[in-house]
Amino acid sequence: MIPFAETLGELLAFRARENAAKTVYRFLPDGERESHSLTFARLDLEVRALASRLAEHAAPGERALILAPGSADFIRAFLACQYAGVIAVPIFPPMPFDARRGTSNLRAIAQDCAPGVVLFAGPDGYERFIRDNSPELAALTWIGADEADEGRTGFSPVPADPAGISFLQYTSGSTASPKGVMVSHRALLAQERLLHEIGDFSQDSVIVSWLPLFHDMGLIGNVLLALYAGCEAVLMPPLTFVQQPVRWLRAISAYRATVSGGPNFAYELCVRRVPEQDRQGLDLSSLRVAFNGAEPVRASTLEAFTAAYAPHGFDARALYPCYGLAEVTLMATGSPVGGGPVTLDVHLDALQEGRLVTGGDHRIVGSGRPGPRRRLEIVDPETCLPVRPGHVGEIWVAGPDVTDGYWGRPEETAEVFGARLTDSFEGPFLRTGDLGVVHEGELFVSGRLKDLIIVGGRNHYPQDLEATAETAHPLVRRGCVVAFGDAPLVVVAEVKAGATEEQLARVGPAVRTAVAAGHGVQVDEVVLIAAGTMPKTSSGKLQRRACRAAYERGTLTAAAPALQLEGAS
Repeated sequence: MIPFAETLGELLAFRARENAAKTVYRFLPDGERESHSLTFARLDLEVRALASRLAEHAAPGERALILAPGSADFIRAFLACQYAGVIAVPIFPPMPFDARRGTSNLRAIAQDCAPGVVLFAGPDGYERFIRDNSPELAALTWIGADEADEGRTGFSPVPADPAGISFLQYTSGSTASPKGVMVSHRALLAQERLLHEIGDFSQDSVIVSWLPLFHDMGLIGNVLLALYAGCEAVLMPPLTFVQQPVRWLRAISAYRATVSGGPNFAYELCVRRVPEQDRQGLDLSSLRVAFNGAEPVRASTLEAFTAAYAPHGFDARALYPCYGLAEVTLMATGSPVGGGPVTLDVHLDALQEGRLVTGGDHRIVGSGRPGPRRRLEIVDPETCLPVRPGHVGEIWVAGPDVTDGYWGRPEETAEVFGARLTDSFEGPFLRTGDLGVVHEGELFVSGRLKDLIIVGGRNHYPQDLEATAETAHPLVRRGCVVAFGDAPLVVVAEVKAGATEEQLARVGPAVRTAVAAGHGVQVDEVVLIAAGTMPKTSSGKLQRRACRAAYERGTLTAAAPALQLEGAS
């Protein structure tokens, strides 16, 4: 049954009435064993109890930071905000091993949105760690998200305006100036409707997820989608997957998941870090949608994953590359279920000139098509005119799930969310800042406009240079290479631990040779850094601009001296 609801709070109340006894969430805190589960009815009671306490300390429209590493605590806190009419602000929970970076981001977000409340849950000592490293939060009201009060379950939800803000999704990237995307109830439910329709969801669907809940893919595409569809979601912490990727696959197999996924690197890890003996007994035949998004999708990854897991029931037609961004709530383009990925062999030199010409030896992966109620245009970012068919331009999108802009940034909101085509003045459109091309209705995303590397009049997409560099030498860690700049062109690469100086000395020349041979460009500097030190988001995506900023400040953790060509500037 498609829910009739105009706000997220109404959606939860609807499910608690219509599907009271059905399990909605199962929790695997160690990635393997189920600790407990929640029915829709039990979830509703726990959320009402916490919302009652929250409403005593925060007025409707006030912001509440959510600092809750545990999945159940996070969900309870997030939904309590919806019942209390408070704007939820999910935050990456800083950890002691990364206190400086994590708490710096937390303080910047708190300064930006001026919260009055912190909804908190964590292990012993965690609250003191946060307070000690973020003293400006000490004056706020702290409410335990894990403290249930059975006497408060009769709380009546505060009526919310469908056009009002449900939560602020802070974009990942440089932590110096995080931007809070204002997600309205209307945009959120429009996105859930889109996911439900094109994903062919039903109440029998089963989602398995390891994705962080404080980011859009984990929150909107898993937790809230289960609420919308009336189905079940099995949740494990991200770290349990990163430590042992096979846990994700075993959960898919054990719970007969129909939907699961993550960024491209997740599939890479399952190929490289799950030995054959650990694959025995897996049955992935239930999986109908294996979504792949949030970072460039590599054809080689899809092929390798299929080859590794087809013997264990995986159907390549379940592969589901998609494209999205926080500013459009989550997903902008996807494909019909069961169609499998669309790939094209193109000429790389033509693509570097802004044209898509098929018949080459460079394979690219499509990210699907615009869904219902979505408009997509490929536009020249300077003239704001649609480009000719088959040409690369900036991706502009419109639709009911486009968000309301950036919190407290009216000028940037007008620039990014209020774009119009020069010739027809049609709009407004969201300027995604991403480059792409449409071929036979399929969107092929080529890179970020701001990350584009221009050498000799040709456009080079950093992910292409990075893919070449990471295979140049066996010491380079896969998925841990960043390329930026054009004068000079710099490649930063993590290398495996334990290499000798003599071995490390061979890596830089190998990278320069491979990139020159594959792309016809000279890498001016190769910087080798220690394993595990590449700037990444909490969900594992590369942070190119943060890496570049660290390079310019000289704060990268070097594994070997930077290797620079003679005469390079």
